[in-house]
Amino acid sequence: MIIDAEQPGASDPMARPIAAIARPLGIQTNNFAEWTAVVLALERARALGASEVELVLDSKLVVEQLMGRWRVKEPTLATLHAQARTLLAGFRGWNARHEGRANNKQADAMANLALDDPVAARLAEAGERPPPTSGSAAGDPIAAPDPSGRADASGLVRLPSAGPEAWICVTCGVQYPLSDVPPVECPICQDERQYVGWGGQQWTTMARLAAAGHRNELAEEEAGLWNLGTRPRVAIGQRALIVRTPAGNVMWDCIPFVDGDSVAQLRRMGGLAAIAISHPHFYGSMTTWSAAFGDCPVYIHAADGEWVQFRGPGLRLWEGDALEILSGITLINTRGHFPGATVLHWAAGADGRGTLLTGDSITVVQDRRWVSFMYSYPNLVPLSDAEVRHIADAVRPFRYDRMYSAWEGRVTATDGPDAVERSVERYLVHR
Repeated sequence: MIIDAEQPGASDPMARPIAAIARPLGIQTNNFAEWTAVVLALERARALGASEVELVLDSKLVVEQLMGRWRVKEPTLATLHAQARTLLAGFRGWNARHEGRANNKQADAMANLALDDPVAARLAEAGERPPPTSGSAAGDPIAAPDPSGRADASGLVRLPSAGPEAWICVTCGVQYPLSDVPPVECPICQDERQYVGWGGQQWTTMARLAAAGHRNELAEEEAGLWNLGTRPRVAIGQRALIVRTPAGNVMWDCIPFVDGDSVAQLRRMGGLAAIAISHPHFYGSMTTWSAAFGDCPVYIHAADGEWVQFRGPGLRLWEGDALEILSGITLINTRGHFPGATVLHWAAGADGRGTLLTGDSITVVQDRRWVSFMYSYPNLVPLSDAEVRHIADAVRPFRYDRMYSAWEGRVTATDGPDAVERSVERYLVHR
């Protein structure tokens, strides 16, 4: 539970929280759960703009270890301890103190809710139901919609809200900053390259997606490359790709749904050193993903900076034709679909022959021996000849064999450069 220390009655153990976190962790030790809670709470406090924090914990062990008076010996806990200390270094001031469980009833109730009713816990965490008090049962029903069934301006029947939410556009899946009510419109969908859904502008939240049964799945594509996708699909339905390198892991493109299971899996794989995104349609919940990994850098070309809706501390707007963000990982500005449209070159991919991750700046089509290029895919607006030639020129200096596009299965397994050159020629002939 995160409480604003400046609010009246903040010292009361039952003071109203401004945020709550509840995540089932599976079969883990109490110490692992306690340290995970510290890391998640510090990440959330930073995202909320806190400059100073006081950790009030019912684990004397964790308090003593945080304060440096006791050692952390177990390797997994040592990793979490290091993450917590790194996060604490970003605050102007901090303290940790022990408080008995009898005076920490809200947090205890929230932990029980996560164990007994994960869906209700997600809704409480996202502010779509009040956090439980010590006297509420974990099985209490989720707050029901207005029985009239009337939808609000977002096109959704509203659940009672305990605070601001990070709204997600139903059509494009891009997340917006915390607010008490959803935005009036999504500028990304208002643009001629995208569209507003036929039912009008609609919004959802992370908790609604979780309550609807969405989940993320990680699957290996090839050595060093993993596919992260959401089932059932959300919005545009793109995947993210995780590139594993000795210098750190990179998430290429982003998805709207963030769940504890996939964050935990990625942490076990070494976490994320960076996120890089091809163009605005795939911004997804990039700031939430970044926050889950210590506000890791999110690389977006500066030419597309105007489309960033939810700016977080990890945002890095880069300029120029190419940028190596980690050893062997280079972003290439192709232009075309957007002025800042980008592909990622992974030098070690395809067993050392090189790989391009293309989003849909260069899209692998149904006949996977070919690719194509568009100004707008949903509205079928072609690119100019000059822009298509520029895309080919931008990637030509880079050595690669394989290409991965934005959707699962859209892979040109070999002869990638030839596929691009042949596809450019075919495109220009039929323009």
